[in-house]
Amino acid sequence: MEKLKHSKIGIISFLLAFIPIIYVVIQTIIDLSTPVSIGFNKSSAISYYIMNFMFSISLISFVLGIVAITKKGYKKGLPATSLIISGLILLIPIISIVNGIIKILNM
Repeated sequence: MEKLKHSKIGIISFLLAFIPIIYVVIQTIIDLSTPVSIGFNKSSAISYYIMNFMFSISLISFVLGIVAITKKGYKKGLPATSLIISGLILLIPIISIVNGIIKILNM
């Protein structure tokens, strides 16, 4: 029995899955160290675009994880882990969208 190795797509997917987590940790540290500002300003707009970028990275990681897990002859641990992490990260905006749609329909 030959020893399986990790696929490059699986490794990339795994690494991409951690970028939004690292961003959230850094943003939490920044938010806790600065005073609360009220209103919409430039930093709010920038963080909006960054969050959309993090959603895109999670989506790419999820798709790459699916591609890597379907490849034969490679280990499946890293792609499975990236699917779980990316899936959990993607659940947050999906739940928010569904919640917003339900609120709009109940108006």
